[in-house]
Amino acid sequence: MFDYEKIPDWWAFCPKSDCKMAETCLRHQACAHVPAKYTRWLCILPHAIKEGECKYYLKTEKVTMAQGIASIYKNVKSREARTNIRFALTAHLGSKGTYYRYKDGERLINPKLQQEIIDIVHRYDPDAEVCFDKTFEDYDFTQF
Repeated sequence: MFDYEKIPDWWAFCPKSDCKMAETCLRHQACAHVPAKYTRWLCILPHAIKEGECKYYLKTEKVTMAQGIASIYKNVKSREARTNIRFALTAHLGSKGTYYRYKDGERLINPKLQQEIIDIVHRYDPDAEVCFDKTFEDYDFTQF
């Protein structure tokens, strides 16, 4: 059901099978199907659920993920706009190293971050068509 090699070490599972959201929760569904070769991973503790709600709930559904942002510059008209976009993205993503991990496709880009990147590009070139290097359907394991 899941490619466990894609799940980062910092991502948290949920073992709570009596939770009312367990059947639709990505964290629980992934936990329920962990291959036997894995014996240790981070987990959400049962008391994270308050009044029947869990702030760590993620719906079990595939979304359109993106990988690589080098292509976002190809439709930007001016050099100045490209430079401003790079600086704005570096600031938004937190550091130069993190920017390059996204640019080079080492980190996947979930739909929320894709929209934030598109908004930044359009701030400097409103007419630019924003294309990511690669897009594909998968589960979003980028959210803690």
